[in-house]
Amino acid sequence: MKRTIISLIFALAAIAGFAQTRLQIPFADFQAWAKQIKIAGYPYVVSEQDGSDYSAMLGSGPNKAFQIRLMDINSFSEYKMLAKDAAVYTLNGFKAVYYMHGDITLLTLELPQAQASITFGMNGKVPKATLEDLATKSNFKNLKTSGDATNTPGIKWPEVIPAGLRLNNVQSIESLGSDGTYKDVIEVKAINGPQLVVSLQEIMKKYDGELSFIKAGDVTFMCSVAESLTQIQQDFKPGTLVSFMYYIK
Repeated sequence: MKRTIISLIFALAAIAGFAQTRLQIPFADFQAWAKQIKIAGYPYVVSEQDGSDYSAMLGSGPNKAFQIRLMDINSFSEYKMLAKDAAVYTLNGFKAVYYMHGDITLLTLELPQAQASITFGMNGKVPKATLEDLATKSNFKNLKTSGDATNTPGIKWPEVIPAGLRLNNVQSIESLGSDGTYKDVIEVKAINGPQLVVSLQEIMKKYDGELSFIKAGDVTFMCSVAESLTQIQQDFKPGTLVSFMYYIK
């Protein structure tokens, strides 16, 4: 087991060397996330902070272990320097790349909601489906920046708006009062970027709705300047403000 761990650490350390930017997720949060992973045959072993990135090892024997590395989001593209035959695709809505580096098989995912990239690595030639299964079971979607770090400091969401209906990258929240039909209309302006896109995708999936109309109890949510996520991505440059409305019964 020790030899396996050393092999993986040296292989993934080469990738980690590319990471330069400090992660927005505290190491304690990463460690807590790693410890909650429950995969049969892969118990949690250890987690470490290595300079600007984090790692965790899970496994139960020399031939049954894998390592996870969390790096800055810009590190995702470093596969281009490590492998010629990398397979780039989408896994559950996340940009992914599967490739070999030396004797290690790697699956890296881009996590906009965490402003990070995460790599799952195993010794030897491992099927893509195997690493995808480990990644999915790890609940990597739960890795997010801490608290409201993705929003402007001082932003406070009204309690009437459910947590699952709240956006990331928010710059302002303003109550416009009653419009005669709804007792309150709340305008939220958010900065266009990967974090906003991910939060919109999660909202639409959770409430099975469209950007032009989502109803959650007494709250109706919609974008006031676009009818679809595609339109936002096409018509609004990164860093520009996008307006959303919450209508409260």
